[in-house]
Amino acid sequence: MPRLFPGSAEQIIARSVLDPLGLFLAQYGQRQGLSLMTEADYPVGPLGLDQFWGLIGPSLAVVLVVGPVQEDADLRDLPPDSATLQLLMDPDGIRIFLEAVGTALDNPEQCAQLASLGNHLGHGDPAAQAQFMLDWLNFCTTAMPPTCKPVQDRLDRQLERSLVLNQVVTKIQESLDLSVILQTTVSEVRYFLQADRLLIYQFALPQQEVGAETDQTIALAPESAPGESVPKEFATEKSMLGGSREDEKANHRGGYITYEAKSNETLSSVLHYTENFCFSQSPACQERFFSGQTTVVDNIDDAYASVPCLHAFLTQVGVKSKMVVPILVGQQFWGLLIVHQCQQQRHWEAWEIEFLGHIAEHLAIAINQAQLYQQLQQQTQNLEVCVIERTQDLRDALAAAQAANRAKSDFLATMSHELRTPLTYIIGMSATLLRWSLGDLSERQRDYLNTIHTSGEHLLAVINDILEVSKIESGRTALEVREFSLTSLSRQSVDAFRAEAAKNDLDVVLDLKIAPDQDSFVADPRRVRQILSNLISNAVKFTPAAGKVTLRVRREQNVAVFDISDTGIGIPESAQSLLFEKFQQLENVRQREYQGTGLGLALTKQLVDLHGGSIKVVSKVGVGSLFSVRIPLQRSDSALPPPSAPEVEPVVGRIVLVEDNEENASIICDMLTAADYQVIWIVDGSRVLDQVELLQPAAVIINLNLASANSYDIITALGQTLGHRGVKILALVNGASSDQAQRAQQAGAHDTLPHPVNPKQLLTAVYHLMRHPALG
Repeated sequence: MPRLFPGSAEQIIARSVLDPLGLFLAQYGQRQGLSLMTEADYPVGPLGLDQFWGLIGPSLAVVLVVGPVQEDADLRDLPPDSATLQLLMDPDGIRIFLEAVGTALDNPEQCAQLASLGNHLGHGDPAAQAQFMLDWLNFCTTAMPPTCKPVQDRLDRQLERSLVLNQVVTKIQESLDLSVILQTTVSEVRYFLQADRLLIYQFALPQQEVGAETDQTIALAPESAPGESVPKEFATEKSMLGGSREDEKANHRGGYITYEAKSNETLSSVLHYTENFCFSQSPACQERFFSGQTTVVDNIDDAYASVPCLHAFLTQVGVKSKMVVPILVGQQFWGLLIVHQCQQQRHWEAWEIEFLGHIAEHLAIAINQAQLYQQLQQQTQNLEVCVIERTQDLRDALAAAQAANRAKSDFLATMSHELRTPLTYIIGMSATLLRWSLGDLSERQRDYLNTIHTSGEHLLAVINDILEVSKIESGRTALEVREFSLTSLSRQSVDAFRAEAAKNDLDVVLDLKIAPDQDSFVADPRRVRQILSNLISNAVKFTPAAGKVTLRVRREQNVAVFDISDTGIGIPESAQSLLFEKFQQLENVRQREYQGTGLGLALTKQLVDLHGGSIKVVSKVGVGSLFSVRIPLQRSDSALPPPSAPEVEPVVGRIVLVEDNEENASIICDMLTAADYQVIWIVDGSRVLDQVELLQPAAVIINLNLASANSYDIITALGQTLGHRGVKILALVNGASSDQAQRAQQAGAHDTLPHPVNPKQLLTAVYHLMRHPALG
């Protein structure tokens, strides 16, 4: 029977097994849901076939064709009723068979059916094909043992090829070291094919292109054996990525053998050899190599008779037959997989060509995988460098910001001393002149003094706000948590603005919704009052005449809630996000109608945050604003002492001032004298005890920073000498020092006052000392 159908397996069988064979195929097709076609359905006498069976389905297509034995077949040891059996499982072979059957038929309907079957043939399900082969082998073993060996041999070869392919795939999955993958593959494939030599021929980049593609390539070639040298032209570390096939032909680019496996050591090594010099002499050879198709050469003498250069090279290294499979990575021509047979000529079978093609495909996957991995590593390295550089930039920026913050703190500390002290003199002296009892002031003089006094207090308040914000930001501010009355604090906060509100024809309302048992609260009362003062001040400032400002206070379990509402100008929604930023004012500078530094709300937000609370605003232009502050209950071990009594007329008495700074002494003496106190100034601290014993004062005011004596020792001695007489001691402490007040009280001082002194605070402190001589 002529071999009409490619991709078929052929064997000799006895005709006596044809009936069992037909029964086996009918039963198998019924079990698997396959359509069975036979010569009874499609008579094809002209094709010279005795019988045929076809199993056709979506997952499996198999055709078995029976015909006479070939005339040139060896008939020895064959039964007289022998026949040739062809097994077709390749879709192309089955399609050719169906076309041949259709051509031999006279029935147009049957021809259309066969054409439809051929058009819908796929590649089949490998699992279904494997199951059929196992069942077929079992049938052969049972029904026709003498003839099952070809099938078994085919299965064994398929299994062995699958094992080798699986080993290659496993190497690709387990390793990203391309050198290991390529060398292992070359060795195992050579052993499986029983070839004399197997090579990988890798194309190199031209020298002029190396620099341009450096960032896309990695090293591949193994290290040279001792005594071997890699040609200088081979840029190994640049040769990972080949060009397109068109580029190869245009540039006549050659390469070098980079991997080799030999059957024995008697064969000469061709590692690092090149065929580049032969390419330019043989355009036909170039076309064959760069066509992208497998080249099979059974006899090099016949194939390369017209290429003496390449023939001489192959003869020199003992090659008699060869096979070349291209390795294409994507659309780029990377190299060649070459098999050499050196002992004798070899006819390469179809399965060997197909198998080597699969190996080349998997190698292409490994090469592409290595390229991607190298690109990923390069990107990772670049990212790490960028991260390191960015981190260093951030560290430098942080160091610069910290240095700037320290410089700001130093500046503010200097400003505290250089600005607050002269401002205190201005405020104190203007207050003294306003209260001076000797002589009358003209109206104009009094107006000037009022302006000086008011402006000084305003400027001092601004400086104090700046310092307060700075201290909070630097973490140098701690809450002075005590117990206090919400009702009392809220009334004092509102009362402080009634006079100003009355001038602007505003109504200031306090709405208390606090039960008697909820009035006591624990927080920093001074800071809470500062929060309310800032918010009420803003409400009064931005509310036009005949408007209304309301403070509502309530308790929600462990949270005090303060709502400050007004009927003022309102805040645009787009500007509300800037409310709590430092030095931000909402209106244009040129159109500004209201005074302010933009610190009030920023400081308020920071003070609320110090308590762990929250502040929110709801506002509408032309309607008004509502600021809602929530202050949680703080933890405290101490209770607030009773609130101080309101300021009244001072109690007249003698006061001794111990101060060695003339400017400070002058301002304090003037303020106390204007308040009708009798003040005696002592400059030398070393003589204080004797003079105090002689003068018998009601109170002693002493600066803790005396240069002439230890102020703490003086306070201790005064307490021991005059304590029984009820003489009170007021210590002037440095406002920037946190421990002077504590040390002064431990030494025996009854009260402390930050220096430089505030006139109102000085008079209030002296009043309490003079009014309550028994308190100490």
